[in-house]
Amino acid sequence: MRVSGTSSIFPLFLLFILCCASCVREDMEGCARYELHVRAVDADGNDLTGSGALQKSDIYLFNERGFVRMIPSDGFSDFYFGEDKGERLTLVAWGNLKEDSLITTEIAPGTPLKDAKLQLRQYTHGTHLPLTDLFYCRKEIGETETRSVEGADITLVMERMVAGLSIRTRYLSERYPYKGEAYRFIVHCTSTEMDFTGEAAGSGAGYEPASVTDAEGDVYAPPFHIFPTGEGRPLEIDIYRKEEKLLTITEDNEFRPLYAPVGKQTNIDIDFRYAEVKVVVSVVPWGTVSQDVEM
Repeated sequence: MRVSGTSSIFPLFLLFILCCASCVREDMEGCARYELHVRAVDADGNDLTGSGALQKSDIYLFNERGFVRMIPSDGFSDFYFGEDKGERLTLVAWGNLKEDSLITTEIAPGTPLKDAKLQLRQYTHGTHLPLTDLFYCRKEIGETETRSVEGADITLVMERMVAGLSIRTRYLSERYPYKGEAYRFIVHCTSTEMDFTGEAAGSGAGYEPASVTDAEGDVYAPPFHIFPTGEGRPLEIDIYRKEEKLLTITEDNEFRPLYAPVGKQTNIDIDFRYAEVKVVVSVVPWGTVSQDVEM
């Protein structure tokens, strides 16, 4: 749609002037202009951009000396900036970055990618809040994108950076009698932070998801999000009755450690009917919950 008049043109012109503020020159000959667009995909590469999975985007600009600034947006998914022609740049895009579950450490100018971090937010009693549905992309911009004054039109394709997890008990009260006090889970894994290269780090994460104890004394934690776990970084699940820790689950029926892979939904059923606690794990596409079958 073509819009006439100056009222709609002026804000875009002003945005471009602000975005090119770092190109301090008498003319624009040495300034490259960029227009950025963001997309989100799932673990299989399916486009999620129009599905509502991506609710907000934040883009950070780095050069060879470290952090430069954040990129302003024009609406939900369009971003514009200008930078000196020939600069080797790195763009880092985060999707659904929200301060109610993650802390963005202060990023001073010149901070390297590895030193810029997101950290889990804690409850007052010390356990960690589950994450939002976090997406991420990192893109290098080299000389091929900075040869012309007009710059480039770039699409940043963000991938999911969290694992989905749900946990259910069955017949828990037969082993640990229900006393009218709610049961709860604490999920332990290693990573408490993620740097701007997309690498998880830190130690001692203890997620406490929202959970419901039913009238029979079974507890269910609906799907929540954590930093993914992999080889050498298994999960441990503590089951509590109020403040009393009842037991810790560390492996499934086949004596395999518990993992939660990135971009997938992991459902864990813990059955107390038998002499040995039976733990069944299913890894399914994102958003799938299949915990109503008998084990």
